Amino acid sequence: MGVDSVNMKRILLAILTVAVCTGCGGKKPIPASRLQQPAGEFSFVTPDGWVRTKLAGIDYIIVSGEPDFGSQPNLFVDFVNPGSISNMMQKVIGTYQDNHQAYEVAQRSDFATDSGLTGIKITASRETKDALPLGTFHYLFQDGGRVIVITATCAGTVKQRYETIFDAVMKSLESERTRCD
Repeated sequence: MGVDSVNMKRILLAILTVAVCTGCGGKKPIPASRLQQPAGEFSFVTPDGWVRTKLAGIDYIIVSGEPDFGSQPNLFVDFVNPGSISNMMQKVIGTYQDNHQAYEVAQRSDFATDSGLTGIKITASRETKDALPLGTFHYLFQDGGRVIVITATCAGTVKQRYETIFDAVMKSLESERTRCD
């Protein structure tokens, strides 16, 4: 778990930084448009009016909305690693159980992008250190010999509304590895 645990901690630190800096200025909402994740060779369409944040030391761009019910809804790339979805699913669940309060998986379901990538969606819940309930959605996509893992979070109170938004973003995901231009 060495390197992956370190990467997970860096991502969690990045999310915390984004949450703390909300309202700090400098970041402007962007109209819905395709975001190329430079380190991952994939892209997706971000929600209208959400902010994109690139933090030093983090390979991927974090996408976040305005705070809602005490939490900033966001999407971030957990990792892109070689392997199979089933192995990565166990890794994601184990890591979140080890690192987050009251993490509980509610559902696992098949999920596919409009571009034909297939995968799994894990619907879960957890709490912040202040016991704020969060809705958490993990999307895992098999892209050849690699798995793309993206996590989306929001306040538990508005989970159903944001699930629709998160699903739409993930349906727009395209692999730049297999795309023909």
